[in-house]
Amino acid sequence: MFATLALAAACDKAPAADSSETLPQGVTPIDLASKPTILFHVFGSVDSSKIMPIAAIVDGAIQPIALTRAGWRELDSTYLAAGTTYSLYTNDDVSGSVTVSRGMWAGQTEALYPLPGCRDLRPLGAGSLNLPSRRTEPSIEFIASSAPLAPHPSVTRSLPPSATVGRIGREYGTALGLANSMDKQELDSLDFIARMLITGAGREPTLLVSYIDQQAGDVAPGVGNTSHILALFDKVDTGYVSTYRHVKSGDATGVEFQRLVDHLDVDGDGIDEIILESWHYASSNELVVLAFKAGRWHEVLRSGSNWCLDPPKPDK
Repeated sequence: MFATLALAAACDKAPAADSSETLPQGVTPIDLASKPTILFHVFGSVDSSKIMPIAAIVDGAIQPIALTRAGWRELDSTYLAAGTTYSLYTNDDVSGSVTVSRGMWAGQTEALYPLPGCRDLRPLGAGSLNLPSRRTEPSIEFIASSAPLAPHPSVTRSLPPSATVGRIGREYGTALGLANSMDKQELDSLDFIARMLITGAGREPTLLVSYIDQQAGDVAPGVGNTSHILALFDKVDTGYVSTYRHVKSGDATGVEFQRLVDHLDVDGDGIDEIILESWHYASSNELVVLAFKAGRWHEVLRSGSNWCLDPPKPDK
Protein backbone atom coordinates (compact mmCIF):
# COMPACT_ATOMS: atom_id res chain seq x y z
CA MET A 1 0.00 0.00 0.00
CA PHE A 2 2.75 2.43 0.92
CA ALA A 3 6.34 2.75 -0.22
CA THR A 4 8.68 0.99 2.19
CA LEU A 5 11.45 2.70 4.07
CA ALA A 6 14.15 1.14 1.95
CA LEU A 7 12.55 1.50 -1.46
CA ALA A 8 13.26 5.18 -1.95
CA ALA A 9 12.97 6.94 -5.26
CA ALA A 10 15.35 5.56 -7.89
CA CYS A 11 18.20 7.81 -8.88
CA ASP A 12 17.99 8.69 -12.55
CA LYS A 13 20.64 11.38 -12.67
CA ALA A 14 23.69 11.00 -14.87
CA PRO A 15 26.73 9.79 -12.88
CA ALA A 16 29.15 12.48 -11.78
CA ALA A 17 32.45 12.53 -13.59
CA ASP A 18 34.36 12.59 -10.32
CA SER A 19 32.33 11.74 -7.21
CA SER A 20 33.90 13.33 -4.14
CA GLU A 21 35.26 11.16 -1.35
CA THR A 22 34.52 13.91 1.16
CA LEU A 23 31.33 14.48 3.12
CA PRO A 24 29.46 17.78 3.37
CA GLN A 25 30.99 20.37 5.66
CA GLY A 26 30.24 19.65 9.31
CA VAL A 27 29.35 15.99 8.72
CA THR A 28 31.65 13.50 10.47
CA PRO A 29 31.76 9.91 9.20
CA ILE A 30 31.07 7.18 11.70
CA ASP A 31 34.11 5.21 12.83
CA LEU A 32 33.67 1.69 11.51
CA ALA A 33 36.86 0.57 13.26
CA SER A 34 35.03 1.01 16.59
CA LYS A 35 32.43 -1.58 15.47
CA PRO A 36 29.33 0.56 16.03
CA THR A 37 25.98 -1.21 16.19
CA ILE A 38 24.22 -0.94 12.84
CA LEU A 39 20.46 -1.12 12.47
CA PHE A 40 19.06 -2.67 9.30
CA HIS A 41 15.71 -2.64 7.56
CA VAL A 42 14.84 -6.16 6.41
CA PHE A 43 12.05 -6.28 3.86
CA GLY A 44 10.72 -8.16 0.86
CA SER A 45 9.26 -11.65 1.18
CA VAL A 46 10.06 -14.80 3.12
CA ASP A 47 11.67 -16.32 0.03
CA SER A 48 13.41 -13.15 -1.17
CA SER A 49 14.47 -10.76 1.57
CA LYS A 50 16.70 -7.71 1.35
CA ILE A 51 18.73 -6.07 4.11
CA MET A 52 19.71 -2.40 4.11
CA PRO A 53 21.64 -0.40 6.77
CA ILE A 54 19.53 2.53 8.00
CA ALA A 55 21.15 3.93 11.17
CA ALA A 56 24.02 3.52 13.63
CA ILE A 57 24.18 3.52 17.42
CA VAL A 58 27.22 5.48 18.57
CA ASP A 59 27.94 6.17 22.26
CA GLY A 60 24.40 5.10 23.13
CA ALA A 61 22.75 7.44 20.63
CA ILE A 62 21.09 6.62 17.33
CA GLN A 63 22.39 8.63 14.39
CA PRO A 64 22.48 8.63 10.58
CA ILE A 65 25.16 6.62 8.82
CA ALA A 66 27.56 9.15 7.32
CA LEU A 67 30.25 7.55 5.17
CA THR A 68 32.33 8.23 2.07
CA ARG A 69 32.04 5.92 -0.94
CA ALA A 70 34.95 3.88 0.40
CA GLY A 71 33.32 3.80 3.82
CA TRP A 72 30.09 2.35 2.43
CA ARG A 73 32.15 -0.34 0.68
CA GLU A 74 33.88 -1.12 3.98
CA LEU A 75 30.53 -1.35 5.76
CA ASP A 76 29.30 -3.72 3.08
CA SER A 77 32.31 -6.02 3.35
CA THR A 78 32.26 -5.95 7.17
CA TYR A 79 28.58 -6.04 8.10
CA LEU A 80 27.07 -7.66 5.01
CA ALA A 81 29.58 -10.48 4.57
CA ALA A 82 27.97 -13.72 3.42
CA GLY A 83 27.08 -15.97 6.34
CA THR A 84 26.67 -13.14 8.88
CA THR A 85 23.55 -13.62 10.99
CA TYR A 86 21.60 -10.91 12.81
CA SER A 87 18.60 -11.05 15.13
CA LEU A 88 15.29 -9.70 13.87
CA TYR A 89 13.14 -7.54 16.12
CA THR A 90 9.43 -6.81 16.20
CA ASN A 91 7.81 -4.79 18.98
CA ASP A 92 10.99 -4.96 21.07
CA ASP A 93 11.12 -8.76 20.94
CA VAL A 94 13.43 -11.07 19.00
CA SER A 95 11.34 -12.58 16.21
CA GLY A 96 13.86 -14.69 14.32
CA SER A 97 17.08 -14.05 12.46
CA VAL A 98 18.39 -13.14 9.02
CA THR A 99 21.54 -14.58 7.46
CA VAL A 100 23.27 -12.55 4.76
CA SER A 101 23.63 -14.55 1.56
CA ARG A 102 25.46 -11.81 -0.35
CA GLY A 103 26.42 -8.20 0.22
CA MET A 104 26.11 -5.39 -2.29
CA TRP A 105 29.52 -5.83 -3.88
CA ALA A 106 31.02 -8.98 -2.31
CA GLY A 107 34.44 -8.17 -3.75
CA GLN A 108 32.98 -7.56 -7.20
CA THR A 109 32.78 -4.38 -9.23
CA GLU A 110 29.16 -4.95 -10.24
CA ALA A 111 26.61 -4.14 -7.55
CA LEU A 112 24.06 -6.77 -6.55
CA TYR A 113 21.27 -4.22 -7.09
CA PRO A 114 22.52 -1.56 -9.55
CA LEU A 115 20.61 1.60 -10.39
CA PRO A 116 20.95 3.01 -13.92
CA GLY A 117 22.73 6.36 -13.88
CA CYS A 118 23.76 6.10 -10.22
CA ARG A 119 27.39 5.69 -9.23
CA ASP A 120 27.34 5.71 -5.42
CA LEU A 121 24.85 3.33 -3.80
CA ARG A 122 23.84 2.57 -0.25
CA PRO A 123 24.69 -1.13 0.18
CA LEU A 124 21.74 -3.47 -0.08
CA GLY A 125 22.29 -7.15 0.62
CA ALA A 126 20.29 -10.32 0.09
CA GLY A 127 19.41 -12.58 3.00
CA SER A 128 17.58 -15.68 4.10
CA LEU A 129 15.18 -15.68 7.05
CA ASN A 130 14.91 -18.05 9.99
CA LEU A 131 11.50 -17.46 11.56
CA PRO A 132 9.97 -19.35 14.49
CA SER A 133 6.70 -19.96 12.65
CA ARG A 134 5.44 -20.02 9.09
CA ARG A 135 4.04 -16.72 7.86
CA THR A 136 1.02 -16.33 5.65
CA GLU A 137 1.63 -12.66 4.82
CA PRO A 138 3.10 -12.11 1.33
CA SER A 139 5.59 -9.50 2.56
CA ILE A 140 7.89 -9.13 5.56
CA GLU A 141 9.33 -6.16 7.43
CA PHE A 142 11.70 -6.26 10.39
CA ILE A 143 14.42 -4.25 12.07
CA ALA A 144 17.68 -6.15 12.53
CA SER A 145 20.64 -5.20 14.69
CA SER A 146 24.32 -6.10 14.42
CA ALA A 147 24.47 -6.40 18.23
CA PRO A 148 21.84 -7.72 20.65
CA LEU A 149 19.42 -5.10 21.96
CA ALA A 150 18.31 -5.28 25.58
CA PRO A 151 14.52 -5.39 26.02
CA HIS A 152 13.07 -2.65 28.20
CA PRO A 153 12.26 -3.53 31.83
CA SER A 154 9.14 -5.58 32.49
CA VAL A 155 5.98 -3.52 32.22
CA THR A 156 2.31 -4.31 32.01
CA ARG A 157 2.08 -6.91 29.23
CA SER A 158 -1.69 -7.44 29.25
CA LEU A 159 -3.32 -5.37 26.54
CA PRO A 160 -6.97 -4.28 26.38
CA PRO A 161 -9.23 -6.03 23.85
CA SER A 162 -8.96 -4.67 20.31
CA ALA A 163 -12.52 -3.32 20.47
CA THR A 164 -11.63 -1.30 23.56
CA VAL A 165 -8.44 -0.01 21.93
CA GLY A 166 -10.41 1.03 18.85
CA ARG A 167 -13.03 2.85 20.90
CA ILE A 168 -10.44 4.73 22.95
CA GLY A 169 -8.39 5.48 19.85
CA ARG A 170 -11.35 6.94 17.97
CA GLU A 171 -12.32 9.04 20.97
CA TYR A 172 -8.90 10.64 21.30
CA GLY A 173 -8.17 10.72 17.56
CA THR A 174 -11.48 12.39 16.71
CA ALA A 175 -10.97 15.02 19.41
CA LEU A 176 -7.50 15.75 18.02
CA GLY A 177 -8.81 16.02 14.46
CA LEU A 178 -11.71 18.31 15.41
CA ALA A 179 -9.28 20.54 17.31
CA ASN A 180 -7.31 20.88 14.06
CA SER A 181 -10.21 21.92 11.81
CA MET A 182 -11.05 18.42 10.52
CA ASP A 183 -14.70 17.39 10.56
CA LYS A 184 -15.99 14.06 11.80
CA GLN A 185 -17.32 13.05 8.37
CA GLU A 186 -13.84 13.51 6.90
CA LEU A 187 -12.23 11.50 9.71
CA ASP A 188 -14.75 8.70 9.26
CA SER A 189 -13.79 8.46 5.57
CA LEU A 190 -10.13 7.79 6.38
CA ASP A 191 -8.53 4.43 7.17
CA PHE A 192 -8.29 4.18 10.95
CA ILE A 193 -5.79 2.23 13.05
CA ALA A 194 -5.44 2.12 16.84
CA ARG A 195 -2.74 0.04 18.56
CA MET A 196 -1.27 -0.30 22.00
CA LEU A 197 2.54 -0.28 22.04
CA ILE A 198 4.49 -1.51 25.05
CA THR A 199 7.22 1.12 24.90
CA GLY A 200 8.33 1.36 28.53
CA ALA A 201 7.49 5.09 28.54
CA GLY A 202 5.11 4.40 31.43
CA ARG A 203 3.52 1.59 33.37
CA GLU A 204 0.75 1.42 30.77
CA PRO A 205 1.16 0.92 27.00
CA THR A 206 1.41 3.84 24.58
CA LEU A 207 -1.66 4.33 22.38
CA LEU A 208 -0.98 4.89 18.68
CA VAL A 209 -3.73 6.37 16.51
CA SER A 210 -3.56 6.79 12.73
CA TYR A 211 -5.98 8.22 10.18
CA ILE A 212 -4.86 8.02 6.56
CA ASP A 213 -6.45 8.20 3.13
CA GLN A 214 -5.35 5.24 1.02
CA GLN A 215 -5.64 7.31 -2.14
CA ALA A 216 -4.59 10.56 -0.47
CA GLY A 217 -6.67 12.55 -2.91
CA ASP A 218 -10.12 13.07 -4.36
CA VAL A 219 -9.41 11.73 -7.87
CA ALA A 220 -6.22 9.67 -7.82
CA PRO A 221 -3.12 9.24 -5.65
CA GLY A 222 -1.46 12.59 -5.09
CA VAL A 223 -4.44 14.56 -6.45
CA GLY A 224 -6.83 16.77 -4.51
CA ASN A 225 -6.84 17.38 -0.76
CA THR A 226 -6.28 14.96 2.07
CA SER A 227 -5.81 14.78 5.82
CA HIS A 228 -3.57 12.59 7.94
CA ILE A 229 -3.06 11.99 11.65
CA LEU A 230 -0.43 9.92 13.40
CA ALA A 231 -0.58 10.54 17.14
CA LEU A 232 0.65 8.94 20.34
CA PHE A 233 -1.04 9.07 23.74
CA ASP A 234 0.35 7.98 27.10
CA LYS A 235 -1.56 7.41 30.29
CA VAL A 236 -1.24 9.62 33.36
CA ASP A 237 -3.36 9.74 36.51
CA THR A 238 -6.09 11.72 34.75
CA GLY A 239 -6.21 9.47 31.66
CA TYR A 240 -4.47 9.49 28.30
CA VAL A 241 -2.70 12.67 27.20
CA SER A 242 -1.30 13.49 23.76
CA THR A 243 2.46 12.94 23.70
CA TYR A 244 3.10 13.22 19.93
CA ARG A 245 1.03 14.84 17.20
CA HIS A 246 1.56 14.67 13.47
CA VAL A 247 -1.58 16.30 12.08
CA LYS A 248 -1.53 17.41 8.44
CA SER A 249 -4.22 18.56 6.04
CA GLY A 250 -4.14 20.18 2.62
CA ASP A 251 -3.05 19.54 -0.94
CA ALA A 252 -2.23 15.85 -1.27
CA THR A 253 1.16 16.52 -2.86
CA GLY A 254 2.24 18.62 0.13
CA VAL A 255 1.05 16.47 3.03
CA GLU A 256 3.74 14.54 4.89
CA PHE A 257 2.56 11.04 5.73
CA GLN A 258 3.98 8.91 8.54
CA ARG A 259 3.59 5.27 9.47
CA LEU A 260 4.95 3.05 12.21
CA VAL A 261 7.81 0.74 11.21
CA ASP A 262 8.69 -0.63 14.66
CA HIS A 263 9.55 0.27 18.23
CA LEU A 264 12.53 -1.06 20.18
CA ASP A 265 15.06 0.10 22.75
CA VAL A 266 18.13 0.90 20.67
CA ASP A 267 20.03 2.98 23.24
CA GLY A 268 19.49 0.78 26.29
CA ASP A 269 17.79 3.42 28.46
CA GLY A 270 14.79 1.19 29.20
CA ILE A 271 12.39 3.04 26.88
CA ASP A 272 11.83 2.12 23.27
CA GLU A 273 12.60 4.42 20.39
CA ILE A 274 9.75 4.57 17.87
CA ILE A 275 10.85 4.20 14.25
CA LEU A 276 8.63 5.83 11.64
CA GLU A 277 8.68 6.11 7.88
CA SER A 278 7.88 9.55 6.51
CA TRP A 279 7.09 10.38 2.89
CA HIS A 280 5.54 12.82 0.43
CA TYR A 281 4.24 11.98 -3.00
CA ALA A 282 6.91 12.06 -5.74
CA SER A 283 9.66 12.34 -3.13
CA SER A 284 12.12 10.03 -1.43
CA ASN A 285 11.32 8.67 2.02
CA GLU A 286 12.87 9.47 5.37
CA LEU A 287 13.61 7.56 8.53
CA VAL A 288 12.18 9.35 11.59
CA VAL A 289 13.07 8.24 15.11
CA LEU A 290 11.15 9.38 18.18
CA ALA A 291 12.49 9.22 21.75
CA PHE A 292 10.55 9.79 24.97
CA LYS A 293 11.86 12.68 27.05
CA ALA A 294 10.19 14.91 29.66
CA GLY A 295 6.83 13.26 29.17
CA ARG A 296 6.69 13.66 25.37
CA TRP A 297 7.84 11.86 22.23
CA HIS A 298 10.41 14.00 20.42
CA GLU A 299 11.94 13.61 16.98
CA VAL A 300 15.63 12.85 17.55
CA LEU A 301 16.62 11.68 14.08
CA ARG A 302 15.44 12.37 10.55
CA SER A 303 17.48 10.79 7.82
CA GLY A 304 16.89 10.41 4.11
CA SER A 305 16.72 6.81 2.92
CA ASN A 306 17.79 7.29 -0.67
CA TRP A 307 19.31 4.19 -2.17
CA CYS A 308 21.33 6.37 -4.53
CA LEU A 309 23.94 8.47 -2.71
CA ASP A 310 25.07 10.61 -5.64
CA PRO A 311 25.12 14.33 -4.80
CA PRO A 312 22.30 16.36 -6.35
CA LYS A 313 22.96 17.45 -9.90
CA PRO A 314 23.61 21.22 -10.07
CA ASP A 315 20.86 23.27 -11.68
CA LYS A 316 21.77 24.56 -15.08
